[in-house]
Amino acid sequence: MSEIPTPDLARIRAAAEEIRDQIVDDPLALAARVEAPLLVHSDTGDLDSWFVALTAESRLLGFLQLEPDLELHRYSTFQRGPGTTEGCPPADSWLDPDTIRDRARTVAAEGDQLGQPVFGYHGNRDRIAWRVPVSGNDDEGVIYVAGEHAFRAG
Repeated sequence: MSEIPTPDLARIRAAAEEIRDQIVDDPLALAARVEAPLLVHSDTGDLDSWFVALTAESRLLGFLQLEPDLELHRYSTFQRGPGTTEGCPPADSWLDPDTIRDRARTVAAEGDQLGQPVFGYHGNRDRIAWRVPVSGNDDEGVIYVAGEHAFRAG
């Protein structure tokens, strides 16, 4: 794992806002709050990309995933239709580490100790998920949390 330099979060957020304004055509998403960028860690702990959430009414409308050079990797939306939050998950289910840990507890075994959630992915970089390290009961592993879904691996 290489040392990740201290990011300029304002610069990353500004890049995300500029990209959003160029590619998003939904009025609600264009007016959405652009949240603080989250570093997406690779499996080795290095910087993979940046996750920048778009929220409205306590819901995650979608997100921009930016490469380390701040070029767009992808834009994804949870909206079922223009101008609505229908189908959008609660923002906390993706953005709040305490909520992530609580979701991980739902699939942890009794006696498991949960570590600090790390934002990354499962398998490939387009499967964004929080990784919650688990230890206990003589084994170690990871619980992956993606929104309101959680599952144990390893």
